[in-house]
Amino acid sequence: MESHEINLASTVAASPRLTIAAGVFLIFGVVFGALGAHAMERVLDPDGVDAFVTASHYLLFMGAAILGALSSGQKRGLSWVVWGTVLFSGSIFGLLFGKVAGLSVSVLGPITPVGGALMIAGWTMWTWSFFRSSR
Repeated sequence: MESHEINLASTVAASPRLTIAAGVFLIFGVVFGALGAHAMERVLDPDGVDAFVTASHYLLFMGAAILGALSSGQKRGLSWVVWGTVLFSGSIFGLLFGKVAGLSVSVLGPITPVGGALMIAGWTMWTWSFFRSSR
């Protein structure tokens, strides 16, 4: 059986932008998760709180997933995941903060599914890179 040892420290060092993005997602996921659990329920309806929690969860999940993906040594598609996460979670937060502030930011609504599509495409590219390299 062939050994595929990956040195995580060197992989992360070779991908500082992706690593920083993952860290920022984790930080904001925790901060916004706490904000959603303690403060937003006072100013948003239950659907708004659910959306806030969803956006926070995606930050946490994608941050951890990007770090895990980097440990494979394969980076293909991960920048798409980063931008998809920014658009997906960012547009949800923007819509909700806009609602709280009384601003009309409905232009952000169509951005959410674009972000989701970019995440799907990025993870598909990342996964497909293993099929290509195994041939």
